[in-house]
Parts: sequence; structure tokens; C-alpha cells
Amino acid sequence: MPIANDNGSNPVTFTFKNVGPVKNAELELGDLTIIAGRNNTGKTYLVYTLYGFLAMWDTWPGVAPSVDERESATQDVAARPTAFRRIMEQIMSGGRATATVDRDSLKTERAAVMRNLTRSFSKGALHGVFSSPPEAFKGASIRVDFHGDLPEDLKPVELRTRPEETLSISYDGKSVVVNTATAKPSGEKDVHVPDLLHNVTRLYLRFLFPELPVNPFVLSAERFGISLFYRELDFTKNQLVDMLQKIGDRKRKDSYFPFFLLDQAVSRYALPIKHNIDYTRNVSDIRKQRSDLYHDGLFKDIRTLMGGYYTASSERIEFRSTTRGEQRFAIPLHIASSSARGLSDLYFFLRHAARKDHLVIIDEPEGHLDTANQVLLARLLVRMVRSGLKVLLTTHSDYLVKEINNLIMLSGDFRDKDRVVRNLRYNKDDFVEPERIRAYVAQDRGLHRCEIDEFGIDMPNFDETIDGINGVANELAMRLEAESND
Repeated sequence: MPIANDNGSNPVTFTFKNVGPVKNAELELGDLTIIAGRNNTGKTYLVYTLYGFLAMWDTWPGVAPSVDERESATQDVAARPTAFRRIMEQIMSGGRATATVDRDSLKTERAAVMRNLTRSFSKGALHGVFSSPPEAFKGASIRVDFHGDLPEDLKPVELRTRPEETLSISYDGKSVVVNTATAKPSGEKDVHVPDLLHNVTRLYLRFLFPELPVNPFVLSAERFGISLFYRELDFTKNQLVDMLQKIGDRKRKDSYFPFFLLDQAVSRYALPIKHNIDYTRNVSDIRKQRSDLYHDGLFKDIRTLMGGYYTASSERIEFRSTTRGEQRFAIPLHIASSSARGLSDLYFFLRHAARKDHLVIIDEPEGHLDTANQVLLARLLVRMVRSGLKVLLTTHSDYLVKEINNLIMLSGDFRDKDRVVRNLRYNKDDFVEPERIRAYVAQDRGLHRCEIDEFGIDMPNFDETIDGINGVANELAMRLEAESND
């Protein structure tokens, strides 16, 4: 049964069909969402599909037609223009728009827009998330369902599109009001109509679907290689641009070859990997910013975990140890340990870029970490959630899951709790309530939802493996001991 999120918004369920090895899977996001499972069970396919949808649900080229598409002519709602159509007609002529619409009609329009949007995305954009030909994802789809009624309090939404232009939308229970506040320099022409259409569409979607995250942040499993080769990728890109410039205006047929080469270089990666590459390339550009969570000091947890910290300049990213004495060192990230490379982007994100509305998606966060650091990482992930982020991760780590179970138990009330917490060397805020977590095991070409209570997550796949290997060890030990006694 879906549980309302702590912020009062209704939970959202994503249904995936025929995505890679996944035939049918249903995923509800919590504040912390965990997907475990064996290799090749579709975890990455699900996460990449979800990321692709959330990264472009309000911006990709198919958005405007999806929002403005009418329902079937046999339905009553098609007898009059949608609220969006009425808003756009007024915006084009005046810069302010008002559409009278009751909550039931707005709820109907909201459901229709999401059906149109997910259908269009599934057919026209999903394969592009994986940089694959359309036939590779024929029949694949994602569906989005909102549980409960239309949110009671549809808060005003603002969108800054340019330094001199801000769009806003509000709803008082009867009328949707859209304003464009534009301070145009003297003599400047009116706003470009396609741009205005695109931006009002983005604004309207964010208003209709406050439950959906905007601009998710992703750390793909390929982040270890990205930290090694991002400079080389930039070099290759620059070489290609230089080739295009040298061609100039030549019309010979072979002049199209570099364009083909550029397209191949850019489009070979799945969208999450592309965005991960872009983020790593641009780390030096954000190093003077402070994230919304800067004062929470979450990036310092990575400093403690790794025994060092990261710096970025226009020239390179470095890892600097905090070891005392002559053993202290500073080295380029590409020659640092794989564990240091794997956490560099998260360090910069938490220090410079994180916002409290971010959904952070991490593919196998435990990669290349020893077991003790996997435990510390579990605590960091929970602290991220407690600071306001939402976190979705895939994992193969039973250590990570078992430590999260400990943090769930620490959320309960028991005798001498403060003393127990100190004796076990936890901080007083190292806990997470079970209702904030969703956990799944990828198996049987779908997702199996795990039970969660005050004792933690019931994830039997890890326990069965551990029990099995312990059983083998005990059997062999008994036989060796019996042999030595004969």
C-alpha cells in the first residue's frame, strides 16, 4: 500500500515493460530506494530508463505535443480546449493568462497529459536513452501513476528562463494564472515564440506534477573509467571540432565524413553516461559554488572515509591525502585508487551542486570499497536522505544493506538509547525510519518488493547466499576435523 512521503506529496509508481531483460516491473520511489539482485537481472536497465525519463520529462522535443494533445473525440473533455491550450493562446497575445478550471477537470487533464507524455517518450525517446536503434526497444514502455488525489496545495512555480525573464504559475482552486515578467532592453524584439512555447510548457508540467523530481543527478557504474579518460574525451572532441573548421564550406561528398565521426563519438554512450561525463568535465566550473547542503558537511564524510579530499582546477582534478607526516601526498585523480576515483563526483556534488530537490541515482555505490568503508558509506547515504535528498541506488553489497538495517533499528525507541548509540559509536542522527525506505530485489524479469519493518529490510537473496557459503564451510570444517581425529 503506498505511503505518503514526508513532504506530504503522494507517492509515485513507475511501471516498466519489456525494458532489456525486464518484462514487467513496478517501482515506487521512497526517500531511500534500494534495488539489489544478481548480475544481468535488469537493474541498470531500470535505473537508466527512469533516469532518462526524469532527466527530460519537461524538456525533450516531444513534450509540447504531448501536453497539448486532445483526448479522444468521444470523451466529454474534448468538447472544449484544454487549460494548457487556453493559457497558450492568451500568452501569445498578452504575456498573462488565466484559465478557469475546477480541481476535477485539472485532475483529468493531469492524467491525460501524463498518459500522452509517457506514451510519446516510450515510442520516441526511450531507445535514445540507451543510444540504441528504435527496434532494440520496440514494445518497451514506462508508465507513471500517481496515488491519491491531486495534491491539495498546488504551490506556485517559477521558472527563470533568462536573466531578464521569469515565468510563474499559480492556482487558487478555481483559476490557473500564468505570468511572464520580462524586462526587455530598449529596442529588443519580442521573445521568440518557439522559446516561449517551450518554456511555458516546462512551467505547466512542473506545476501539474510536483511529485516528479527535476534534474536528477546520476553516478553511473562507468564513473571509474570516466575519471580516467574525461580529458582524453575532451581532446578527441576538440580534434573533431578542429577537423570541421578546416573543412569550411567545401561541398565535396567526403566532407560529410567528420560529421558522421562526430555523431558516432557523441552518441555511442547511454544518456546517464553522457551526463556523467559532462558533469566530470565541468567540475572545475562549479568549484566556487556552495550546495544547499554545504553546511551539513556531508562531503566531509567522504574525506573521512577516503582519508583525503579532492580539488579541481581548469587543468586537472587532484586527490590529496590527509595523512599526517611525510606520507601526505597530492596526485592527479587518474592515478589515484579506484575507490578514490569512484567517490570524487559525489564529493564535488555534495560540496558544490546538491539541492534539496535532487534525486541522486547511484549505480553500485560500493564499487571498489572495502567492507569497512561500505559500512561508512551506508551511513553517508542515510545522512544524505536526512538532509533532504532522495537517493536511489543499485547494489550487490550485503554489508551496505545490513548497515542500513542497523540504522533502521536505531530509529526505534528502546531503553538507554543515548548510551547505546554512544557505545556503538554512532552519531545521534545516524538513523532512518523504515517508512522512508523502499527496497526491491530484481529477479524473474521483474522486481520483488521487500518487506521493511522496525528491524530492517527483509532481503533474502543476501541471507541465502551467506547461509549457503557458511553451510559449506561448516561441512568442510567438520570433515577435516573428523579426519584429523581418526
